[in-house]
Amino acid sequence: MNRGADSFFTDEEKRRIESTIADAELRTSGEIVAMVVERSDKYRDIDVFVSMLVSACFAVLPAEAAYINATEILGRIIPSMSWMSGIPDNTRFMTGLFAFLFVTMLLYIPVKFIIGFFPGLRRFFISLNRRDNEVREKALSEFREQGLDKTRDATGILFLISLFERRVYVLADHGIYEKVKQERLDLYARSVSAGLAKHKGADALCEAVKNAGDELARHFPRKPDDANELPDRVLGK
Repeated sequence: MNRGADSFFTDEEKRRIESTIADAELRTSGEIVAMVVERSDKYRDIDVFVSMLVSACFAVLPAEAAYINATEILGRIIPSMSWMSGIPDNTRFMTGLFAFLFVTMLLYIPVKFIIGFFPGLRRFFISLNRRDNEVREKALSEFREQGLDKTRDATGILFLISLFERRVYVLADHGIYEKVKQERLDLYARSVSAGLAKHKGADALCEAVKNAGDELARHFPRKPDDANELPDRVLGK
């Protein structure tokens, strides 16, 4: 059963994740946010491509039938052609081509609607590199939209889970990058991805958040006047 972003984690899992975030932030001035999104892009170009491809596949047989029976078909449409014992090959070809284009366009809208229920088919036509790039761009966008770039010490860190792409990306503010490399954050992302693959996403995310909290506590220990600048709850979008 497919679960949306808001319901991807159960209420009990959300409470565990939120508690882990709160505990981690007790030891550091870092601000940790966990977020689940349905997808990182709408991939409209993929929708068009796949819909046209599937429609074209279904149009092949009608087009072939039109090509074979061009004399009879044209004879019914243009009475004067019914006197002909045969028609030129180029006319036969154009009849088949017209049928192919007509059926393809006729099927396009319903096929596009149906494909919406099969995300795996659409995902098949999206390269791994594009998925990675789209998730990275989504993380950057949400980082700004959720206010992680506005923390006092530039120590915001986002754990983004993108369901359609089946990708996890961890992004931090420039203050954190002065001490922690992206390669380290990528390790946290991979550990969460591995947990999700085993249907233990909440456990893996909690462990990654705890490890990130340990790392942040070493470089950015909590200050006496620290305040919780961002919500600890798991965001869904």
